[in-house]
Amino acid sequence: MLGSIDLPDCVYSKEPTFISPISPTPNHTLYLSNLDDQMFLRFSIKYLYIFTKSINLEKLKYSLSRVLVDYYPLAGRLLKCPQNNHKLQVDCNGKGAIFAEAFLDLSADELLLVSNKPDKSWRKLLYKDEAQSFLDIPPLVVQVDYHII
Repeated sequence: MLGSIDLPDCVYSKEPTFISPISPTPNHTLYLSNLDDQMFLRFSIKYLYIFTKSINLEKLKYSLSRVLVDYYPLAGRLLKCPQNNHKLQVDCNGKGAIFAEAFLDLSADELLLVSNKPDKSWRKLLYKDEAQSFLDIPPLVVQVDYHII
């Protein structure tokens, strides 16, 4: 079995966009549950899905805008509760999820061939925001990586 490699950096050819719900959603705030609002649990969870077939980008954006109608808190923003600075709430404002497109000089097949187990270098495939706090990042961030042909 081949060892893991240091992956090349993703190249962003354009600025990320925001995908908003396709139709109006409720505009209110929701408190996080006590379980979801633990200080030591305030971090983002990142998932990486690898597909060997290409996707229709416009269909993906449209599908995301439809899903955000039912899951509208993901299109909002986290903020500190005005009454208690230690608690968080979701401002359900419909601002949208971040959608980023990146290019990579490696195909999905090549990636899986040389590195079939995730390692730290795979983090290069995830969207990086220069935010100072996770409160500055929308609850949902989607990035699509393409193979440079």
